[in-house]
Amino acid sequence: EKFHNYIDQYDRLRSKTNFVTITIKNFYHLAPHDILLSTLLDFFMKFYHLPVVENIHITKIVRLTSLFLHNNRFYYDGKIYRFIKGGPSNSGLIETLSNIYVNRMEKFLIDQSSMKQNEFYGRYHNQIFFTWNQSLDELQQILKSMTSEYHHLNFDIHFGKKLNYLDLYLENHDGILYSRVHHQENQQPYTLAYISNGNSITKHSHWLRSSLVRAIRYCTSVEDFNHERIYLEMTYLANGYSIDFIDKHIQHFLTFFDAKSLQQLPLDQHAYKKIRHRLFNFMREQRQYKEKKQESFKKNRRFHLSYIYDNVGPKGRFNKKLREILSKHIQLQNTTFENNKLQLDITTKSQHSLISLLSGQRPSHPILNLK
Repeated sequence: EKFHNYIDQYDRLRSKTNFVTITIKNFYHLAPHDILLSTLLDFFMKFYHLPVVENIHITKIVRLTSLFLHNNRFYYDGKIYRFIKGGPSNSGLIETLSNIYVNRMEKFLIDQSSMKQNEFYGRYHNQIFFTWNQSLDELQQILKSMTSEYHHLNFDIHFGKKLNYLDLYLENHDGILYSRVHHQENQQPYTLAYISNGNSITKHSHWLRSSLVRAIRYCTSVEDFNHERIYLEMTYLANGYSIDFIDKHIQHFLTFFDAKSLQQLPLDQHAYKKIRHRLFNFMREQRQYKEKKQESFKKNRRFHLSYIYDNVGPKGRFNKKLREILSKHIQLQNTTFENNKLQLDITTKSQHSLISLLSGQRPSHPILNLK
């Protein structure tokens, strides 16, 4: 959305604009543990400005982190190994430390360049993307300084008028952006996301909707959107879904966004542009709603509940009754009368084994811990 605003609202894409991507291949094994720890302490001192975090002193946090890093072992091929750089990729703490370290590298990159002026910059995980309107010689000099300063990082750098970033293909046509969905060559085509828990039909229904939203956001051309829609239909057919299932969800999507014209031939680029505009407005409204929802969670006026549903009985009626009972008998503290309203997110889940049932996390909302 921000890149869309950079292009359309602020009109900062020029014919000379280049795109740059930087991928950090060793994201989870960035640096030795002592460097990660010093970066963490420096982060607290520069950005947090308080000696404690939730009643834990920052020096104790750094010491506990050190204990975790220096005692992280793993077993492979009959031998026990210890990490000397980074840690396991499935660790939330390692990902947080890596992000803090990359934040320092990003600051170095931005300070070395004129990126603060009229450039777009973004990062997802270990992949950086930014625009460049200065000379390529200056860009190469800055990248050389970055790779020299952070020589222990494994960079994969690309720049030019056209390139791929994540699942997006971008091209600068003399100051006009052309983009579409990019399917990576190292991934098997026509595959659906693997569902390990829950109802696969429901989740694949949501995935189809989100994939159609992504197609409109990414594809600047109506022809490319049409190709991507056909690709999605073939993917679902290849995975055993009926044409009725596919058509039902696509029709629902087109009706919701008033985009029935996308099914009419010849394809109308002008009408498609209006549909994209509506969708971006919808995404902006969704983001604002999500921010309000998160604010309610912070104030402990909204919390999430889930219960085991065995696909028997009127679920909607049960949810409504449960909301009425909880809202009537649970009173919120430290709120005014008009804000003393409980907001509930009630969902269902299916447990397929006793192990998954017993391993489920308990709700952590303060209301549920009252005695």
